[in-house]
Amino acid sequence: MIALILVVGAPSGPEPLLSCMTILVLWLLKTSAWICLTVWLLNRSLATRAPSLVLEKLQWASLIPLIIDFYLLEIKSLLVFLPGVSFFPTIIEITGISLFILYLILLWTSYWWVLRRKGLLKSPLREDLGFRLRLILPFLVLYLILSVFSDLLGVIPSGKFQELLKKPFAELISFTLFLILILLFMPPIVRTMWGCVPFPKGPLRTLIENFLKRTNISFREILLWSLNGEKSCTAAVLGLFPGFRYILFTPCLVRHLLPQEVEAVLSHEVAHIRHRHLLWYAFFLGTYTVVLYRLIDPLGTWLISRRLFLEILTRLQYWPDTISSFLAVLPLGILFVLYFRFLMGYFMRNFERQADLSVFGTQGHPWNLINALEKVALLAGNIRNQPNWHHFSIAKRVDFLNRIARHPELKDQYEKKLLLSKGLFIGIAGLLIIIPGLLPTQSWEDSAKSNLTKLYIERLASNREQRPELYIIIGNIFTQKKEYANAVNAYKHALDLEPENPEILNNIAWIYATADDPEFQKPKEALMLASKAARLKPEGYILDTLAESFFVNGYVEKAIETEEEALKKDPSRTDYYRSQLQRFKKAASD
Repeated sequence: MIALILVVGAPSGPEPLLSCMTILVLWLLKTSAWICLTVWLLNRSLATRAPSLVLEKLQWASLIPLIIDFYLLEIKSLLVFLPGVSFFPTIIEITGISLFILYLILLWTSYWWVLRRKGLLKSPLREDLGFRLRLILPFLVLYLILSVFSDLLGVIPSGKFQELLKKPFAELISFTLFLILILLFMPPIVRTMWGCVPFPKGPLRTLIENFLKRTNISFREILLWSLNGEKSCTAAVLGLFPGFRYILFTPCLVRHLLPQEVEAVLSHEVAHIRHRHLLWYAFFLGTYTVVLYRLIDPLGTWLISRRLFLEILTRLQYWPDTISSFLAVLPLGILFVLYFRFLMGYFMRNFERQADLSVFGTQGHPWNLINALEKVALLAGNIRNQPNWHHFSIAKRVDFLNRIARHPELKDQYEKKLLLSKGLFIGIAGLLIIIPGLLPTQSWEDSAKSNLTKLYIERLASNREQRPELYIIIGNIFTQKKEYANAVNAYKHALDLEPENPEILNNIAWIYATADDPEFQKPKEALMLASKAARLKPEGYILDTLAESFFVNGYVEKAIETEEEALKKDPSRTDYYRSQLQRFKKAASD
């Protein structure tokens, strides 16, 4: 998910700064260096620490070559020209995620090779990679299906429908529907791709079925989950709704645990259903999305209303687009990690602990679950003290169960503490959703525009060398405020300094072609300026201005022809150009 944020936030210019061959050579050198680095670090880990811990850190570090691809090599500028991108923009994201998975595969291959060379691993590479890829493949397939469905909605030729899709309540409904689809279809997809098979009939299956009946838990099927051969001893509940719910056990767990220990593990998994932990996870995901959606605009407006932040932004505009884009994406990535890894991780660890406590209600004591946990720790390679961001270590879980067995009153105290944590989360999230509606965002926006205007005027006054780009920015600000006289005045100052600048010509032409003030509606001058800008720089957005100028002068067929050329030049703004074409064609038919 972090990789997806990085791919979506990467800039895509009209063309990459480097040639395709240069990008390919640099990519090969960088990837080779990445492989050498992972092998060296994994070799070192054999002598200093557990290689599995180093592997986990290197999986996070696999984001670095992806950042180099999209923010230094600017691969996204090439991807926008892939066939079908104009209809299915998700192709860019899928390609980016595929690159990230490639780096993970290279890392996993290095890990396998290092362990195999030292005689610490016997499984073939194909089996090891297959296990790791099968774990993430269902989520990628579902993401692909939902993304393609979203792209199909985006090409429906209805202006009203497209406008409806962009409204906040429509986006919220779409997200809710997608979440429901994930909850419904993820379990069967996972079952198929993980190669799960029905649990064989016999005394142990009968024990499991009887336990589920006693606890009134409905399910679709009990499955054997061959996770990484015989190396993983675990169980899981998959699916929120009874008709799509599966109970999973690995063969290792079934083979090495006694029936009463299997029942204790099943008690833990059933507790996830009774306490609605899966529903809580969906709620956390939805809350993150809604809170971010509500806060991002007011927070951004408040920041740019601060003079210091504005000065930082104005300096950033002279930096390369790749750096400024990365700095824009970085806070979102950090926020994502903080929320899911720490806040949601807190609840995940405590939900696991709450599920452990269920054994007191089903068996009256924790000893079978403790035995099961100790066996799992031993079979998994003596991981008893190994921590995890979403699980307490087995040592801590066993210690907690022993404390509750000695002091039963601690169980109620723990349940109250967890209930209080849930209440605090809901209360704080509710406040964060409500507060933006009470904030003076319009005042902040006015202050931001005023401060920005003053800042650039001060720079112009203090700068001996007149810089046209500063006048352009001031003109842009006045254009947004529809102060056309000031905007045109600023642009003309810039044009005096750079008479052949296509950006300035384009901006003035746009005002003359689209202004709602009759004084500044000058179609002929718009067409003259836009034609000159298009000759100097025939980019999509400039051709769009030329098309608009043709249109307001009555040359509708020429406007349609020019807008189609803009669409071919700039696939990244397909939706906008198509809406323009629809408007022009409707006028032509009328």
